[in-house]
Amino acid sequence: MERETLVTNKPLKTLGVAAAAALFMAGGQAYAGICPTDAPVMTVLASGFTCTVGDKTFSAFVITGEPSGAKIEFGEDGPLFAVTLSRDGQFFGPGATTFDYTVTASDGMTIRVGTVGIDVSFPAVSTSTTMNGDRLTPATVFNGGTGMITFTPGVTSVIVKNTSSIFPGAELNSISNDFTQEMVTTAVPEPASLSLFGLGLVGLGFAARRRKH
Repeated sequence: MERETLVTNKPLKTLGVAAAAALFMAGGQAYAGICPTDAPVMTVLASGFTCTVGDKTFSAFVITGEPSGAKIEFGEDGPLFAVTLSRDGQFFGPGATTFDYTVTASDGMTIRVGTVGIDVSFPAVSTSTTMNGDRLTPATVFNGGTGMITFTPGVTSVIVKNTSSIFPGAELNSISNDFTQEMVTTAVPEPASLSLFGLGLVGLGFAARRRKH
């Protein structure tokens, strides 16, 4: 059974078609700009590579065991965004594949939910994923399954580590991580708290007057 991810479920707001042509090392400086719709793996593995999708930044890619023509696909749709390692017409060989990177939200935003999903044509492939060192639930995903984690409030950066085991004869199409972000909210004091705060100010005022007399 194939898993439909955020990237394939619905059209996403693709970014920077021209940026795809600009992905190169120039003047000794690594690329840092808008993430293209997709990028060759060798591009994101370049030293110092970073790119942005809306107000998110992707960096520190480490990928092993991928076919030479594999690509990284980026996309977003409102508060949802996704990054996918895709075989792009080639095939992953049997063995272990890793797909690691860091995603960071901009100021004023937090990352609330993270998921992993694998799209498999034929069994068997298993994937385990950690985000900020915590395992997703379930800990291991098989053949089109999905794992998820809900972060505690305030998480602005996530270190993602996907490890897949591809058994002989299996066909892995893609490994995808989807995320949901939200705005940072400031707690509003409850009326009772405001009343106590007001009484405290009144008390300070009385104390100040007593010191003056």
